Amino acid sequence: MYWNTADEIMAADPELAIIPVGSIEQHGPHMPVMTDWAVASELGKRVQAKLGGFLLPALPVSTCREQMGKKGAVWMEPPTFYNMMCDIVLSLKEQGFKKVLILQCHGGIFIMTPIVRDLNAKYNPDLMVALFDPIAIWPRLCREGITEDTAELHAGEGETSMMLAIAPETVHMDRAVDFVPDVPRNYLNYGGVLRHCPAGVWGRATLGAADKGERMLARTAEIAAEEAEKAFAFMRAKEKLNYSSF
Repeated sequence: MYWNTADEIMAADPELAIIPVGSIEQHGPHMPVMTDWAVASELGKRVQAKLGGFLLPALPVSTCREQMGKKGAVWMEPPTFYNMMCDIVLSLKEQGFKKVLILQCHGGIFIMTPIVRDLNAKYNPDLMVALFDPIAIWPRLCREGITEDTAELHAGEGETSMMLAIAPETVHMDRAVDFVPDVPRNYLNYGGVLRHCPAGVWGRATLGAADKGERMLARTAEIAAEEAEKAFAFMRAKEKLNYSSF
């Protein structure tokens, strides 16, 4: 992991590298702007404990223009992020890493899918890149009884719960609010989060609880490890299709 020496990493010679990605942006009146980064950091450690491999420090800055309107959000442009992620992954490939797992812990990185698809299209089977987005399993966690709110998109029950488990001193539950706008997620193409949710919360933050957060983190790490293994197994088993290995 990133706190090991280079010689220790050489001796372990892992095939897998894990890149957690977060964001610095508003998370309502009750949580810090580091929320996505803090969740990415914690989830990365938990996934590494299950899969092994070389864990990179969580990247704090990505793309988050949908959070414009209050000071504290820091972003880069999507083409910059695309090039940065490709450079990071290809630097890992050059060192002999054969598998890269990206943990996308900020839902607003809409260019992440093209990054993963392009890298696999160009470099399979020598390099395999898997992507896991925790937001995609929030409905599953609700069905499993870990969470209650089916409407959360940002700074609601789930993220509040995880931050209460990770860094409770940074969460101000007396300021937590509940708000679900009457527009679907794709309306973020037409206006930022604060246009639809004046307090910056899309969900029911008052449902947040530390025990839920711990259960969310544990289950998310478990599912992330399972899904990564499935994706790598699929890519490993592919045979050449005429001229294509993708």
